[in-house]
Amino acid sequence: MAALIRARNYDEALEIANDTPFGLSSGICTTSLNYASHFKRNAEAGMVMVNLPTAGVDYHVPFGGRKGSSYGSREQGRYAAEFYATVKTAYAFDGGPP
Repeated sequence: MAALIRARNYDEALEIANDTPFGLSSGICTTSLNYASHFKRNAEAGMVMVNLPTAGVDYHVPFGGRKGSSYGSREQGRYAAEFYATVKTAYAFDGGPP
């Protein structure tokens, strides 16, 4: 079963896709590189797919949504290491010329 919402054009379709209190995953099927690039930048979702299913995750990238589909920081990938780490900058002088 699938639900469809008819849109007059790409701009209206993006507006419909973003007009939700949630934003876990979003996707577009297109042959247009312009639409694909614009959608990736402007879709209000934590995960954006182009010509791919919107279900499933890769465990090496951050996972999480936006808006009402988000809770806390991103998990997995580089963001997880940053979340669980404490960053410190330290300097030492060894007595020689700088």
